[in-house]
Amino acid sequence: MGQTYGKSFASGHIARGDYAEAVKAATADIEGGNLGPEPWFDRGTALDLLERHAEAVVDLEQAVEKNRVEETMDAFALDDAYFSAVLAAAKKEPIADAKKRLARYRELLPAGEHKDESLTWEKRLANELPSLLDKTADY
Repeated sequence: MGQTYGKSFASGHIARGDYAEAVKAATADIEGGNLGPEPWFDRGTALDLLERHAEAVVDLEQAVEKNRVEETMDAFALDDAYFSAVLAAAKKEPIADAKKRLARYRELLPAGEHKDESLTWEKRLANELPSLLDKTADY
Protein backbone atom coordinates (compact mmCIF):
# COMPACT_ATOMS: atom_id res chain seq x y z
CA MET A 1 0.00 0.00 0.00
CA GLY A 2 1.64 3.23 -1.14
CA GLN A 3 1.34 6.80 -0.04
CA THR A 4 -1.32 8.82 -1.85
CA TYR A 5 0.07 11.87 -3.65
CA GLY A 6 -0.26 14.91 -1.42
CA LYS A 7 -1.32 12.83 1.57
CA SER A 8 1.06 11.61 4.26
CA PHE A 9 1.08 8.14 5.75
CA ALA A 10 0.23 9.75 9.09
CA SER A 11 -2.86 11.49 7.72
CA GLY A 12 -4.02 8.18 6.26
CA HIS A 13 -3.71 6.57 9.68
CA ILE A 14 -5.65 9.47 11.21
CA ALA A 15 -8.42 9.06 8.65
CA ARG A 16 -8.68 5.38 9.61
CA GLY A 17 -8.73 6.18 13.34
CA ASP A 18 -5.32 4.60 13.99
CA TYR A 19 -3.89 7.51 15.97
CA ALA A 20 -0.97 5.67 17.59
CA GLU A 21 0.26 4.58 14.15
CA ALA A 22 -0.20 8.15 12.91
CA VAL A 23 2.09 9.38 15.71
CA LYS A 24 4.72 6.81 14.68
CA ALA A 25 4.45 7.69 10.99
CA ALA A 26 4.67 11.44 11.59
CA THR A 27 7.60 10.98 13.97
CA ALA A 28 9.40 8.92 11.32
CA ASP A 29 8.71 11.68 8.79
CA ILE A 30 10.11 14.34 11.13
CA GLU A 31 13.17 12.25 12.01
CA GLY A 32 13.63 11.52 8.30
CA GLY A 33 14.22 15.20 7.66
CA ASN A 34 10.84 16.55 6.58
CA LEU A 35 11.21 20.22 7.51
CA GLY A 36 7.68 21.28 6.61
CA PRO A 37 4.71 21.85 8.90
CA GLU A 38 2.71 18.80 7.77
CA PRO A 39 4.29 16.06 9.89
CA TRP A 40 4.11 18.29 12.97
CA PHE A 41 0.45 18.98 12.21
CA ASP A 42 -0.25 15.28 11.66
CA ARG A 43 1.47 14.22 14.86
CA GLY A 44 -0.17 17.03 16.84
CA THR A 45 -3.58 16.08 15.47
CA ALA A 46 -3.05 12.41 16.34
CA LEU A 47 -1.83 13.27 19.83
CA ASP A 48 -4.86 15.49 20.37
CA LEU A 49 -7.16 12.67 19.28
CA LEU A 50 -5.34 10.41 21.75
CA GLU A 51 -6.20 13.05 24.41
CA ARG A 52 -2.52 13.85 24.89
CA HIS A 53 -3.39 17.52 24.52
CA ALA A 54 -0.30 19.15 26.06
CA GLU A 55 1.95 17.16 23.72
CA ALA A 56 -0.31 18.03 20.81
CA VAL A 57 0.05 21.73 21.59
CA VAL A 58 3.85 21.50 21.36
CA ASP A 59 3.69 19.86 17.92
CA LEU A 60 1.00 22.18 16.61
CA GLU A 61 3.06 25.18 17.70
CA GLN A 62 5.91 23.77 15.61
CA ALA A 63 3.52 23.42 12.67
CA VAL A 64 2.40 27.05 13.06
CA GLU A 65 6.00 28.29 13.15
CA LYS A 66 7.07 26.16 10.19
CA ASN A 67 4.02 27.18 8.17
CA ARG A 68 5.07 30.81 8.55
CA VAL A 69 8.16 29.93 6.53
CA GLU A 70 6.70 27.51 3.96
CA GLU A 71 3.00 28.49 3.94
CA THR A 72 2.02 25.07 2.62
CA MET A 73 -0.93 24.51 4.95
CA ASP A 74 -4.30 26.18 5.29
CA ALA A 75 -3.70 28.74 8.04
CA PHE A 76 -7.29 28.53 9.29
CA ALA A 77 -7.21 24.72 9.65
CA LEU A 78 -3.91 24.97 11.50
CA ASP A 79 -5.21 27.75 13.77
CA ASP A 80 -8.36 25.78 14.50
CA ALA A 81 -6.50 22.55 15.35
CA TYR A 82 -4.01 24.46 17.52
CA PHE A 83 -6.74 26.28 19.47
CA SER A 84 -8.68 23.07 19.97
CA ALA A 85 -5.63 21.40 21.53
CA VAL A 86 -4.81 24.50 23.60
CA LEU A 87 -8.31 24.62 25.03
CA ALA A 88 -8.45 20.89 25.73
CA ALA A 89 -5.10 21.09 27.55
CA ALA A 90 -6.14 24.23 29.45
CA LYS A 91 -9.32 22.57 30.72
CA LYS A 92 -7.20 19.94 32.50
CA GLU A 93 -4.78 22.36 34.16
CA PRO A 94 -4.80 24.61 37.20
CA ILE A 95 -6.20 28.03 36.29
CA ALA A 96 -2.80 29.79 36.37
CA ASP A 97 -1.39 27.32 33.86
CA ALA A 98 -4.56 27.42 31.77
CA LYS A 99 -4.33 31.21 31.54
CA LYS A 100 -0.69 30.98 30.43
CA ARG A 101 -1.58 28.42 27.80
CA LEU A 102 -4.42 30.54 26.41
CA ALA A 103 -2.18 33.63 26.45
CA ARG A 104 0.43 31.65 24.49
CA TYR A 105 -2.18 31.05 21.79
CA ARG A 106 -2.64 34.83 21.46
CA GLU A 107 1.12 35.37 21.49
CA LEU A 108 1.76 32.86 18.72
CA LEU A 109 -1.28 33.89 16.66
CA PRO A 110 -2.06 37.53 17.56
CA ALA A 111 -4.57 37.70 14.70
CA GLY A 112 -5.82 34.17 15.34
CA GLU A 113 -9.42 33.27 14.63
CA HIS A 114 -9.94 32.28 18.28
CA LYS A 115 -8.34 35.30 19.97
CA ASP A 116 -11.56 36.60 21.53
CA GLU A 117 -12.69 33.08 22.37
CA SER A 118 -9.42 32.47 24.21
CA LEU A 119 -10.08 35.50 26.41
CA THR A 120 -13.62 34.30 27.13
CA TRP A 121 -12.33 30.84 28.03
CA GLU A 122 -9.81 32.35 30.46
CA LYS A 123 -12.70 33.94 32.32
CA ARG A 124 -14.89 30.85 32.05
CA LEU A 125 -12.18 28.56 33.46
CA ALA A 126 -11.55 31.00 36.30
CA ASN A 127 -15.29 31.01 37.12
CA GLU A 128 -15.43 34.72 36.29
CA LEU A 129 -18.35 34.27 33.91
CA PRO A 130 -21.77 32.97 34.85
CA SER A 131 -22.61 29.57 33.49
CA LEU A 132 -24.85 29.59 30.45
CA LEU A 133 -26.56 26.57 31.96
CA ASP A 134 -27.50 28.25 35.25
CA LYS A 135 -31.21 29.02 34.94
CA THR A 136 -31.51 30.22 38.56
CA ALA A 137 -29.48 33.40 38.07
CA ASP A 138 -32.64 35.51 37.72
CA TYR A 139 -34.29 34.19 40.89
